[in-house]
Amino acid sequence: VGRGARRHRSRTARAGARAEDPRRRWGPLLAGMTVSDDDVAMFVSMTSCGADEARGYLEMAGGNLQQAVSLFFEMGGAAGGGGGAPPPAPAGPGVIDSDVAAEVAAAAAAAGIDTGPLQPKEEVRAPIEAFQDQIINPEQERARMQEAIQADSAAMNRRMTFDRGEDGAGAGAGEADLAKKGSQAINQLFAAPEYNESDTYYQVIEKAKQESKWILVNIQQAEVFASHALNRDVWSDDTIKEIISGSFLFWQRDDKSHEGTQFCQYHQCGSQLPHICIVDPRTGRRLKSWDGRKWQESHAAAEFLFTFLDEHSMSRSPQGMSPMGSPAMMAQQDPAGAGDIRLTGLDSGAPAAEDVEMTPAKEPPSEMPEEPPEGGDVIKVSFRLPDGKRVTRRFAGGDTVEVMFRVASALAQEPMSLVDLATQYPKRSLREVEGGLDATLKDSQVANNMVLVNIRSA
Repeated sequence: VGRGARRHRSRTARAGARAEDPRRRWGPLLAGMTVSDDDVAMFVSMTSCGADEARGYLEMAGGNLQQAVSLFFEMGGAAGGGGGAPPPAPAGPGVIDSDVAAEVAAAAAAAGIDTGPLQPKEEVRAPIEAFQDQIINPEQERARMQEAIQADSAAMNRRMTFDRGEDGAGAGAGEADLAKKGSQAINQLFAAPEYNESDTYYQVIEKAKQESKWILVNIQQAEVFASHALNRDVWSDDTIKEIISGSFLFWQRDDKSHEGTQFCQYHQCGSQLPHICIVDPRTGRRLKSWDGRKWQESHAAAEFLFTFLDEHSMSRSPQGMSPMGSPAMMAQQDPAGAGDIRLTGLDSGAPAAEDVEMTPAKEPPSEMPEEPPEGGDVIKVSFRLPDGKRVTRRFAGGDTVEVMFRVASALAQEPMSLVDLATQYPKRSLREVEGGLDATLKDSQVANNMVLVNIRSA
């Protein structure tokens, strides 16, 4: 009896399973229904089952995708009952409609099945690690700029070479050597002065600020002989050299160089070259300009420079400068109670005479001699002091050179032993004239002349 009961329960369970499985019940009736490939693909992407199984569910649902998916989850297809292992991931993002996904999730929740996220998560890339880099290497950029400056300077020197030479292929060796030596001598005669600044214009401006000097600019043109004449006759003159070295920085370029072209465009030098001007390094303004053809004689150039130095001084504020450029020096009041302070004990701590180091007394400047009145045997002499100031004095015809030295010592406030006087034309030192300091001014030929006052170091 027991064995028969067990066989009966087994047949009853198998019959119930076949009755509950809709695929076994309705599958033969729906086998002829056509299902589109798009619905199959959608079903596969939503359930991760096989294509044949998806087609079966769709046929059972009458081609209704939503009912087929609900049927799949109600029958436990997500747990592996549908046969075949599901793919690891959906076919691709963005292929599931939001409404369908919501219904599938509701049906899965009602069946107690965890389907996980139906839409794949968007991949987020890892953050880029922080790093430091240089767009421009400063050392390489500085070297490149230096090479460009040197190349521009070399090109300017070739353009400004007075005698560039000719092809000497047909000449003999001796003739070629003589021609080369002659060309070198001419080029040296017309060469730019040695004190010409090789730095860039902006570097010269910074240097002039530090040294409290003006910038004397000369823009040349190789095709104009007046440019070469300036190098030969003016910039090589000893008097001009002394004036420039004392109060100016000299910056010479030609009109075809990179910096020369920029300077002409910025300051509107025009087409009349050579051009000479003086620039204030504190403001970058051009204070005075001349046509270079007016500087063909050194005495005229010296007069232009002396006149400028008389009218301008680096100790004064720049013209047109904003009041905010220099802070106002306000008088400070004495601290409270400063008038009641008394200093005591100064005499008690005085050192003994033998403890005091004896230093030699400094030679005082000479006293100013009396100036003779106008008229009669009177000689006028102009003194150019080291600070650029010009003073005209009268002397008696019988006065000696020593009187001039005393006047220069009093004007410069320096000992007479450190004072040197020199005439411009001709260039000579008055200490070396015949007769020395005892020579008369008439014999020294200094009447109506400009005398430069130089102070030697102690």
